[in-house]
Amino acid sequence: MDLDQNMPINLSLPLGQVNIVLAALSTQPYDRVAGLIAEIQRQAAPQVMAAQQPPVPQTAEVSESANAAA
Repeated sequence: MDLDQNMPINLSLPLGQVNIVLAALSTQPYDRVAGLIAEIQRQAAPQVMAAQQPPVPQTAEVSESANAAA
């Protein structure tokens, strides 16, 4: 059975393993891996940036019954 080589495959790897993959790819000829490295970086960048953001403080919600009593 021949599979479509453009079929998306979703992987979930820890950051350390992604860095190992990128390091291994960096040893290959540029013209062969540049697009793949760029795509990995494009998909990873928003996740890494989100992880670096400080947590947003939660605001206390006032329940309806507390509002009615006031």
